[in-house]
Amino acid sequence: MSEYIVTLLPVYMESSGEYLGSVRLRKFQKDLVDVKDGIVLLSAPTGSGKTVTLLTDPDRRVAIGLYPNNELLCSQIAGLHSFINNYLEMKPDKTSLLEYCVKGYVEIDYSPLNIYVSDKPVDFFGRKIKEIGIAGFSGEVVKAVANKGKLNELIRVSDELGKMIEKNEDKYVIVLATPDTFFLLVLYAYSNFDAVGRLLHYIITYGNEVFSFEDLDELMRKIGLIREKLANVARVLLPVRESTIFIDEYHLYGFYELSSFTALLYLLKHVHGWEGRLVLSSATPNFVFQEKIGEKLGMNVKQINGLNQVKETGDGDELVRGPTNIVFMDVKTKGRNRVSKLYMSSELAYDLLNREFFKKQFKKCLKSGKRIMVMLEKVSHAELFTEKFYSIYGVKPKCAYSMFREDICSENEDWNIIVGTGAKIGQGVEYPGVIFGVVARIESTDFLQSISRVGRKYPGESIVLVPLDTELLKELDNVEIFSRGKVSYVELAKWVENDGRPYMKKKPSGFENIYSTFISIRERLVKLVGLALHYRVSGAYMEEYMKQLKQISGGLENIFIHSSPDNLYTLLMFRATGPSVHYCRELKGELKCFDRGEDLGTIIRNYDISSRDGRLVIKGFGRGEINVECENIQALVDLVNLLKQDGKRLLIDWYTLKNIYKCSLRVEVNDGAVELLTSVETELEDQLFLIPEIMNDEFAEYIYRTGRGLRVKLNKGSLILLYI
Repeated sequence: MSEYIVTLLPVYMESSGEYLGSVRLRKFQKDLVDVKDGIVLLSAPTGSGKTVTLLTDPDRRVAIGLYPNNELLCSQIAGLHSFINNYLEMKPDKTSLLEYCVKGYVEIDYSPLNIYVSDKPVDFFGRKIKEIGIAGFSGEVVKAVANKGKLNELIRVSDELGKMIEKNEDKYVIVLATPDTFFLLVLYAYSNFDAVGRLLHYIITYGNEVFSFEDLDELMRKIGLIREKLANVARVLLPVRESTIFIDEYHLYGFYELSSFTALLYLLKHVHGWEGRLVLSSATPNFVFQEKIGEKLGMNVKQINGLNQVKETGDGDELVRGPTNIVFMDVKTKGRNRVSKLYMSSELAYDLLNREFFKKQFKKCLKSGKRIMVMLEKVSHAELFTEKFYSIYGVKPKCAYSMFREDICSENEDWNIIVGTGAKIGQGVEYPGVIFGVVARIESTDFLQSISRVGRKYPGESIVLVPLDTELLKELDNVEIFSRGKVSYVELAKWVENDGRPYMKKKPSGFENIYSTFISIRERLVKLVGLALHYRVSGAYMEEYMKQLKQISGGLENIFIHSSPDNLYTLLMFRATGPSVHYCRELKGELKCFDRGEDLGTIIRNYDISSRDGRLVIKGFGRGEINVECENIQALVDLVNLLKQDGKRLLIDWYTLKNIYKCSLRVEVNDGAVELLTSVETELEDQLFLIPEIMNDEFAEYIYRTGRGLRVKLNKGSLILLYI
């Protein structure tokens, strides 16, 4: 058996009798209109109109949408533009934000804002709307106007939005942001990183001591937290008080981000006076997130399950147009276990390019609008596939991932063939005009998310190609929902959710435990910083600050700081991320170095690496090996063991590791010779790490290979350096 084909049945959504403009709402959208407050857990298929829920709260004047990355944020801006323009018949008065998202660059008079107006009021569930403003708040979007100053531009846009909704019932504002930017704004920490790091150091070091608020205020003044500057950050958040907050693709967030969200929403309530509605939206629910968010916030939780409203026939548009066939294609590998077979079948996917089945389908793709999407595991697999694809077919696709190669990728924005990561394609980003796509770094949830993302506007047949090891392919005969050759969207969703892709690599047991104590303390630290900075801005007595300080006082003793105070600001980042480093590549015998940086974990996971003159060099496809070696390793091990006896965790930055414990980054080059990665060490100096305890080799390997940290190999076990 060379192919195993399963047909995905048509997907329709149950409609309601309610209209917004000229479009009839789907039932789950109308259900959301009827929910006035609390937390809503919204599950609905990809492309069903979850983003339209930003327009389903007539009782409030502001909706805030949080999206995991800039690509998805821009995709939603384009989607909202289309909906408002076509269905609400509101004319665009200003579209500079949309133009930036489409073009990728800006004009001189750019502002991250779209304005839509109508001569005739639009019925908004009993409320009449004549003007809608859409603003974009993300690092990438605001960076485009950095010559004016990021904060100044945010203030200017927020002031304009504030004037729109002030005493104007016929105006509505939508703010789309990445959680990273919004998180820092809510904390008042935006553009105050070093000073906030020093405040964190003070709270951790002296938090148990009694002090007056006057002393706290004086401390913040001395360390550079200027009241006027903080007040400017507060101005950006003026529209937030009366808002619906919409968190999209929340299944992507793990327990670290969960603690960030709970701290964020806590501060919105206790500092910024937010009393709105929270909507958590995804096609693939995160049940851990669901269970904990309501409990932590003390808010009522209501579920709206749009998956139960999916039908196989209907009178509206299909979500997945035309027949969609999921084709698992046989790839022979030498993998020794399920995980290695899975990864090797993805790596060898280029073998499909020479098969008659692929040639025939790709020919139809070019001539008749048939759509093809290839699902792979890693960025390097997609790059290798692209390299072979170009050599065979002479076509350069558009590459939607940061480490793209100009020799095999096209810069043509209008090109209808695309290669990208799950973050670029599988997380809600639309590519309606594309007929052939390759998605890398696929997780089981991304598999469901990615179906129908490519070429949605074409009504013809769609094929999803999944390369699979011969032995794993045979196992599909035992999957009940595939045995009849057809599967509904709901059945596929449940399979992915419960036991789809059981050959995926699992986290080692106890993975969450190494973070749990630290994350709990860090969450309270974030709250304390937000409360303290609010006190600095407003001068109001903060009972909540003292309450949180008492709750956290015992936990602070479980953190041992071995870092520059300035570098502690990393604790206030929304995500735990690894360092971005510069690199060079060997291409056709020449060394080319790039100005753009890349996540170190991504490089390690995907490429064979070397060093030249202290610089990181990518040699080819494979897995990189960077060793951390410390001359004073015994002193570091003794410290970690001593802290473990007292139940403490070590927070340390690379600067301290390098200068106190004489640690360095080394990579093997030729014939066993080892070279230093001095350029990477320089870029790592501010990086903060959590070192919990000595771990077994399996645990350390998982942390290292998944890009969550580095490791120091010992005679027995390893020290893991978890990125913070």
